[in-house]
Amino acid sequence: MPQLAIDATCLAQYEKLDQPTRERLKAATRKFRELPLDALLSHPDLRIRSLPSGQDPRVRTFRISDTWTGVMLAPESGETFLLVHLLPRESAEEWAGDQRHDVNSVMGTLERRDATALEKAEEKAGPEEPFQENADDDAPEPGGGNPPHDPAPSAALFDHVSTHDLRRLGIDPEILRFGRSLSSPRELHDWGPALPQDQYEVLTALAEGHSVERVLKEVVAPRRPAIGAVAGDDYDTAIRHTRERVIVVNDDRETEDVLAGEFNAWRIYLHPKQRDLAYRPRFNGPAKVSGGPGTGKTVVALHRVKHLAEHLPLNGRILLTSFTNALVESLKRNLALLMPAELVEDVDVVTADKLALDVVREERPDIRLRLDTRGFFAHYSRRHELPWPTDFLFSEYRHVVMAQGISVLDGYLDPDARRGRSTPLTVDERRTIWHAISDARAMMRQSKQLPAEEVHIEAARILDGRAEKPYTNIVVDEAQDLHPAQWRTLRAAVAPGLNDMFIAGDNRQRIYDSTVSFRRLGIGVVGRSYPLRVNYRTTKEILDWSDGIMRGQRIDELGEAVPEPEGSLRSVLSGPYPELHGADDEPAELDALAERVRGWLAEGIAPGDICITARTNRLRDSVAAHLRARSLPALIFNPREHAVTETVHGVRVTTMHGVKGLEFRAVAVFGATADALPQLDHVTSTELDENQHRADIDAQRSLLYVACTRARESLYVSWHGEPSPFLPEVGESGPPE
Repeated sequence: MPQLAIDATCLAQYEKLDQPTRERLKAATRKFRELPLDALLSHPDLRIRSLPSGQDPRVRTFRISDTWTGVMLAPESGETFLLVHLLPRESAEEWAGDQRHDVNSVMGTLERRDATALEKAEEKAGPEEPFQENADDDAPEPGGGNPPHDPAPSAALFDHVSTHDLRRLGIDPEILRFGRSLSSPRELHDWGPALPQDQYEVLTALAEGHSVERVLKEVVAPRRPAIGAVAGDDYDTAIRHTRERVIVVNDDRETEDVLAGEFNAWRIYLHPKQRDLAYRPRFNGPAKVSGGPGTGKTVVALHRVKHLAEHLPLNGRILLTSFTNALVESLKRNLALLMPAELVEDVDVVTADKLALDVVREERPDIRLRLDTRGFFAHYSRRHELPWPTDFLFSEYRHVVMAQGISVLDGYLDPDARRGRSTPLTVDERRTIWHAISDARAMMRQSKQLPAEEVHIEAARILDGRAEKPYTNIVVDEAQDLHPAQWRTLRAAVAPGLNDMFIAGDNRQRIYDSTVSFRRLGIGVVGRSYPLRVNYRTTKEILDWSDGIMRGQRIDELGEAVPEPEGSLRSVLSGPYPELHGADDEPAELDALAERVRGWLAEGIAPGDICITARTNRLRDSVAAHLRARSLPALIFNPREHAVTETVHGVRVTTMHGVKGLEFRAVAVFGATADALPQLDHVTSTELDENQHRADIDAQRSLLYVACTRARESLYVSWHGEPSPFLPEVGESGPPE
């Protein structure tokens, strides 16, 4: 019987279909599983047709409705049909006629290229030397991959890579010839949509300066099928093996979930590298998974919990934790989709702060959490007549004393205690500061109101003294925002050993100013750190533009003080370029925002799939009120109280902090002004500490990055007056010329 597979290209288009058309598509896809091949091809409702002229004779179109057409790849071998695209009827045949599908013999995957565009490019470039399969290369020796020292100037982008190496990386003759004609990474980027997906990733990695061997290991090897080579005409096997972009569906519910992009399909479905990490039988200690937005870190973490729960020893228990209550609630909801209730019962899903408070209250039930710690220190700064502002005293407390777990004066006087702080202090000045901090801490303990950092100090002390730890395994999501004191509690809550800690995070999305060294905290991840580099949520256009926000910034490895190696983070989705809009004043910006929202609604995007995010509560409330005044549905979205999965009839309006960890079809970032980003009253002055100033600025830059990368399909960024210096140049917001 025929079987249907779905390409990721369909996802964004499916969201544009109205409900009757979705039902017709569902009925059409059901026939692919119910009818034998001959009956399917001749079915009068489907009207499956070959193209009158086209690059690929395997491509067919079929009728969804009077206005929508499906494009599919019909098998020559096997019975697996691939749903390639959903398009308006008037444009479907033209698009389909330009495409060609081939099996990549090195990686065993199915690739699509715009063959018409590549042919035109080759004609424009003029004749070249014919490709010779066994030609000797006068390029660098195979395996080198990097330019020699002091290379002579060259206009060709891949002169430093031999033909032999390009072939073993899966570059076919047509793309090899085309690649030799490119002169810059920008030119390669511009041609990305036309190139075969896997070969484009190989070329991008080489253009970024990665060695041939690294590209072979990180890009090519993970795609190679365990079954061995895939024949060039075995499309059925290639479709099933292309697991980064294709899902083979088995029933109606799965088809609908995949097309709708529901959590229990694309977000619960694991791709090969993700599955290997989530279901690996054992890690000989803490393991770390890092990657940019949309790469599936949370999905991997959830599946890791599932694997651990399925193999939990008698009386074992798992902790799944994240930074905020909102993120924890999201994890709870998604865990319930993935696991049966009897397994969920063995998992505690709480914040690290809740864990610490519960541990401390077992011994001291009268302890309460203090929220205004910064204001509390103002009194002791005045009392000790310190010559520094309150923020300096609080910063020393949080980023030195609490971060390093210092409990005695000698620890604070240690020459290495303030490493990374740019304001020098004499020994006497340190003594003065220590006495002020000690007095403040003593009063907090006496009042039985402790800030989170103090609660964690107590919790770690209590847990360190217990022979029996409360957890068998700990899984941490959004790990980049945890303070060292929180990590000490987590480290003390599980015994070191096999599969003890599984950590997922991304320093690009660190919106708080905590810097952590896993090594100093006794969390050894050396040899067990794994990057994820494929984005399954955000379109390539949004991701590329948002990366400009972080341009020039040093991104350290999660939990380490070393730069993250440059990678080839890429998206499997495409869509419109972000829109930028500058207004003269706030009312004009609000009016423009209302028109943009009205346009999204007219395009068929549901109100609940639109989110507007602003820097402050005041701006959030102003946006919601303005939209309502323009007869547009809008509601304040508080992730601590409202689930993003709830069906709502209004556009969600929230803060940039509130949108963390969520995603929407369309996102508007409102008020991206120079006054709001960075918001200087939340930034340490350079006079107090240059390094802390830089860290505070970087945290706000990351906040804007997080807000922009919540968009799956459409991103709109606006400001009034002077735009934020974090925004990429306006000229970078549109499609490449």
